[in-house]
Amino acid sequence: MRFELLFFNTFDPSLGRVDKESLPQQALMEMVIDEITNKDEICGDVDEPNYIEEWKGVGIEDGMVIKIEWEKFRLRGSLDLQWLPSSVRKFLVRWNNLTGTLDLASLPTSMEKLNITGNKFTGSIDLESLPEGMEEIDVSVNELSGSLRLESLPDTLSNFIAFNNQFSGSVNLTQLPAALSCLDLENNRLSGSVVLTRLSKSLKWIIISSNQLTGYPDLTRLPSSLSRLSLNNNAFSGTVDLSQLPQG
Repeated sequence: MRFELLFFNTFDPSLGRVDKESLPQQALMEMVIDEITNKDEICGDVDEPNYIEEWKGVGIEDGMVIKIEWEKFRLRGSLDLQWLPSSVRKFLVRWNNLTGTLDLASLPTSMEKLNITGNKFTGSIDLESLPEGMEEIDVSVNELSGSLRLESLPDTLSNFIAFNNQFSGSVNLTQLPAALSCLDLENNRLSGSVVLTRLSKSLKWIIISSNQLTGYPDLTRLPSSLSRLSLNNNAFSGTVDLSQLPQG
């Protein structure tokens, strides 16, 4: 049996909320998984959770949680991302049965990689308040909806993967991050026309097939770095000029 007695001041009366940075990482992690119904897959005994150093899929460095990887744990329920320790750089919860919405604005500022593919998350996602050093985001194979403000993605982002969701509306491809290498928006409900003549020069893959995109796709000024472009299963029209495709 483990016994802990903690005395700390975590309430900031001027703000009317808990001071997250005053809480131990153990307490924060327990709040992150509080709404997961089978949390024993992670922490052992639900009533007396193991120390986070013993939790499955949790990487710790100098006493701080830096990586969380709960892949194919068959987790059910929801996550409370606002309590993720500020030290977390990688958060990977692929292929579970997690539900609920995603408050990406509450991600730790140190976050570099987020992968939630293969769950049942719903609602819209806010791309305007992501951590500035974000490198990879994969939200594919969920039930997410709403618009995608791609022009708000962090400059450091190299991969944005969002296929097999229900995102809708138009997308602006003219202000993508300079570091972006892969953009995959396949099988959503995106509509309107797209400008392909002002893509990021670092792009290698752009996949926007199986949407409801319209207009004439101008392929005469694609970046030389591009090795894959998928436009099929849309409603594009006109005769396409293929004489100036990248030769890489």
